[in-house]
Amino acid sequence: MNAQNNPQRVQINLDLSPELYETINNLVQQMNGDNTEVLLKAIALLEVAVEAKLKGKHLWITDDKYNLETEIIGI
Repeated sequence: MNAQNNPQRVQINLDLSPELYETINNLVQQMNGDNTEVLLKAIALLEVAVEAKLKGKHLWITDDKYNLETEIIGI
């Protein structure tokens, strides 16, 4: 869904562990973004991973020469 086509927002409250809150804040700093941007991108990435898994595909991290470094499992 494109936020520009649907400007309405729903506000939610989250009960996070201190470790998860710190992780989100670290990502905010690394991305020069905000909490909303971090959570939206995290959800988008998870959506891609789940859709790939449902299609029998895999999510991998490779180096610059496309050598497999890590396979993301458990999604």
